[in-house]
Amino acid sequence: MEKTRIVIAEDSKLLREGLCLMINCDDTLEVVAEAADGFEAIAQCLEYHPDMAMLDLSMPKMDGLSAIKEIKRQIPDIKILALTIHDTEDFILQCFQSGVQGYCLKDSSQDDLLKAIRLVSSGKTYISPSIAGKVMEGYLEGKKHLKERSSWDTLTQREKEVLKLVAEGYTSKEIADLLCNSPKTIERHRANIMSKLAVNNVSQLTAIAIEKGLVNS
Repeated sequence: MEKTRIVIAEDSKLLREGLCLMINCDDTLEVVAEAADGFEAIAQCLEYHPDMAMLDLSMPKMDGLSAIKEIKRQIPDIKILALTIHDTEDFILQCFQSGVQGYCLKDSSQDDLLKAIRLVSSGKTYISPSIAGKVMEGYLEGKKHLKERSSWDTLTQREKEVLKLVAEGYTSKEIADLLCNSPKTIERHRANIMSKLAVNNVSQLTAIAIEKGLVNS
């Protein structure tokens, strides 16, 4: 039987190694590459073209959500399972809007995680039982109602990526190198972010990034 080929993206080396060991013990599954941040996840998926990618949402440099969007843009048929501690409506909805097929909490049992991997790899949808009834049923049936846009909702995906990197302590020059932009463009993004969020210093930006789960406190 041909194995399901998987790329794992998780910044915790200990957890990543544990996931690899668990998955590779299953005769139907195989981890073909690992990544510690969003940039590496994209690169590994483009190199190996796996059947499926499993991504943590809170990773350094580029978060999982941004990586998911880019991976789906370049490899539309790849199956993606989000593995995360976040159980809030915003994270769940953003992930499914970005193209994931599964959303699994990190406190899930090994059996539940393997079930999630098998369902997602077969083209089905998986949501951790503890959050399934919370927000997803109405959304997946197309019954999600529109919510009033907040200042956070006005940020573009690129601005959120810049905000994450600013909060992680990167300079505009370093961010420009990571995102393949000019420092001037990054400074413009920073100014737009501060204006949209009505803040005036990096400490306030960092606090918002932590609140929204872009970086760990």
